[in-house]
Amino acid sequence: MFIPAQQAMPPPERAAFQAWLAADASIGPQRAYHLACRLPEQLRPFGRGATALADWALAHTLFWRGRFEDSRARLAAIRLEVFTPEAGAAFNLDLLIPAQLSWALALLGETAAALEQADHALEQAQADAQHSAIAGGYLGMLHCFLDAPEATLAWARRLRAGVAIGPQAGLLHTANLLEYWALSRLGESPDEAGAHAALAALRRHGSAHEARAFSLYALGQFHQSPQHAVTQLDAALDLNARHGLHHWEARLLHLKSQSLDAGGQLHAASRFLALAHETAQRQGAKLFLKAITGIESRTHADPDMEYAA
Repeated sequence: MFIPAQQAMPPPERAAFQAWLAADASIGPQRAYHLACRLPEQLRPFGRGATALADWALAHTLFWRGRFEDSRARLAAIRLEVFTPEAGAAFNLDLLIPAQLSWALALLGETAAALEQADHALEQAQADAQHSAIAGGYLGMLHCFLDAPEATLAWARRLRAGVAIGPQAGLLHTANLLEYWALSRLGESPDEAGAHAALAALRRHGSAHEARAFSLYALGQFHQSPQHAVTQLDAALDLNARHGLHHWEARLLHLKSQSLDAGGQLHAASRFLALAHETAQRQGAKLFLKAITGIESRTHADPDMEYAA
């Protein structure tokens, strides 16, 4: 979602990082994971800041693979206090680390800790308008994970306003898909043509980017018409699997079971519910497991109040 400030890197370091970044965009963790595993060793000669950036990249990749606890542990081991403010700012580590950590904590079911990390990320981004908007993008996705559509909608619109004229303008497409999901979840009419245009644009940036965003589209389709969403949920599961993306897997399987149930396919619905439960347990995705087992998630306050800049 956020590309670190690569201008701070010398050419050899930049080449290794860009190889990982290109794989993350085009092939996804299916290929990027092997490159990410090598990054800490490759970037170690360039100092602590570069090594921490490599650790962030590996944690980022582990998250997409559904290894939420491994991602959390990797991020928690990075000690930002050992860097000078200049070094941390050069690679945007003070924003990237708490933002990524908020996602991992959320899916692990640690909602309060996730929101605290999101708050830290936003605080670090306040001095720069573009960084503040991008932090809002992380917060939009965080609240999408938390199934909080009002907050997701607010952050998506903030992201769109903040990056419309900046070098991160490609994030507009992610904002459009977050808005599509939020409006669908709220029972409102989303921009269908705009969602398709955003998916097409992300496909041009890299098929893994499209796969990540298509999950939001499929989730939105479910909330519009549960009994007609099986095809889109299947497509999302297939796209994710082909790219090694597993972060939404348990929820997609759960909603597929509900979609099948709504269509009267009770035996298949039961089978996919069991698969969703197994997946969430294996990943330690307690956030999704609560919904699967019928335990209501806690009610979240409107983050517009908590995080308004």
